[in-house]
Amino acid sequence: MVCIRVNPANITRKSKKLTAGDRLIVKKGIYDKPVVFNGLAGTWNNPILIEAEKGAVFTSGLSLFEYTKRANLIAHRRQAAGYYPSVGQTADEAALVFLHCKHIIVRKFKFVRCWPTALYLDECQHITLSRIRFREGTIAIGANGSTTRDLKITRCKWKQDVSADHAMWNRIPWSAIHGSKDNTGRPGVDLQADYRAWDGDFFRAWDIAGNITIRRNRISDAFNAIHFFNRVDRLAPGVDPNSLEFNDGKRASANVLIEKNRFKRIRDNVIEPENHAWNWVIRHNILADCYRPFSFELDRAGWFYVYGNYGWVNNPPASNSDGHRRKCSHFKLGGAQHNEGKIYVFNNSWFYRSGKGIFPSGILKRLRHFNNAIGYGHPPKARMFGKTADLGCTTLPFSASETDEDIAGHFTRKWQPKDHDITFDGDISQDIDFPETLRNRGYAIGPNAKGGAPGFAHPEARRPDLSVSNGSSAFEKSIAWTLCLPNGGKFCLPAGLNVGAQQTVDIYKTLDSCFQFLPESTGFSDCPESLECQQTEAQKPEKPHLLLF
Repeated sequence: MVCIRVNPANITRKSKKLTAGDRLIVKKGIYDKPVVFNGLAGTWNNPILIEAEKGAVFTSGLSLFEYTKRANLIAHRRQAAGYYPSVGQTADEAALVFLHCKHIIVRKFKFVRCWPTALYLDECQHITLSRIRFREGTIAIGANGSTTRDLKITRCKWKQDVSADHAMWNRIPWSAIHGSKDNTGRPGVDLQADYRAWDGDFFRAWDIAGNITIRRNRISDAFNAIHFFNRVDRLAPGVDPNSLEFNDGKRASANVLIEKNRFKRIRDNVIEPENHAWNWVIRHNILADCYRPFSFELDRAGWFYVYGNYGWVNNPPASNSDGHRRKCSHFKLGGAQHNEGKIYVFNNSWFYRSGKGIFPSGILKRLRHFNNAIGYGHPPKARMFGKTADLGCTTLPFSASETDEDIAGHFTRKWQPKDHDITFDGDISQDIDFPETLRNRGYAIGPNAKGGAPGFAHPEARRPDLSVSNGSSAFEKSIAWTLCLPNGGKFCLPAGLNVGAQQTVDIYKTLDSCFQFLPESTGFSDCPESLECQQTEAQKPEKPHLLLF
């Protein structure tokens, strides 16, 4: 076990000598040429530590203006080829690359203006990225490959747009960053005026196996935050996933923990699993002024647990030149899905001074939405389920047909188990139509849901406080609910907790320990093995899906 000190001139040559237990010190200097670590291997007990000294800076040397011209041209060429005009396919052009590495700890690095990518992991396992600072760049961290797994990203910071007036949030149209001919009505890429250099993420993954922990990071003034692509689990038409030999066709985007992060002014989506994903826990995060935090345009997915999060929109995007995509909402959804496990969204606190609503359109199959506290600054303009004012009265359960045009304007009303299997109950929402008028319009909202203000302490303060206290409608008013776990186990949330994220009893410690599929699980849990729980939904055992890598 040795300590090796390197500088910009010899980092590539000297790093080849690293073995398990060694330490690499990256000395002060400007590292403006790409560095590739290939085949470095620590062990479980003796990882390789790579640490940067203060003053060590990795950079591409390009300004935003210089790379924007290049990014716009890349996007234009893709558009001309018939593809979506993005730049993410260039993500492997990174300042620091880890290729076929394992058991590495990387910490205290600083990346400035690394266009398009700062740090890239390709076919790597057991990598920890800690206390890393990123400024600008298209993608802060990229991860690729079906054998990439067991990544921990903690206490990092990324600020993509460093302008003093928050230009991405306030001045630059959404369409200039990510728009296409199909979704904006524009002619497509504008080589002179677009900002395609910003069309990226804090963490972007392509087809990685899973076991990912993203904790205590601070991401601000960025286009997207956490974005997983999964192309390997797409099934051919007519294929039954239960007939497949390996994990029922679940090979990627599994076992993901996103917790205790702070996201601020995210112009598009905060968390976006594309198409296929399983066993995700999203908890105890703060989402401040984010355009549309959750993009769940899923195909096959399941066993999602979204709880204990706080989010508000008090300062929506300012008026852009084309007025495109300024009205914030909470969930971006697609059409019909084949979700194999439930999607639990519970005990979260949301506040909108203005916006479009929580579920403005689309479908989220097997959704269980309960005990959430939702406040609005202008209740008459609230839109819990999108544009529902023109929907006629109907009986429950809603059984009429729905078209793609219908769900483009409002959230689906087909909630029966034989349709999309959706349940809402125990929520408090300040939408003036919630719950009774929406029930009359075909939304089978449960009997324990309530309209009115949750009673947040200071939702519109400079530092919003979404806590509740004795006397508020959310205080100790939650309903009981049983969560089904991927292995067939269950956890009962008792009645009498607060509706929303803030709790006066330590239920989260017990609940947090129940998800034994998470990568840092110790095998021990405070979760009771057996609990009786009275609730409205009949429980059915679910087939366990144990994901192996």
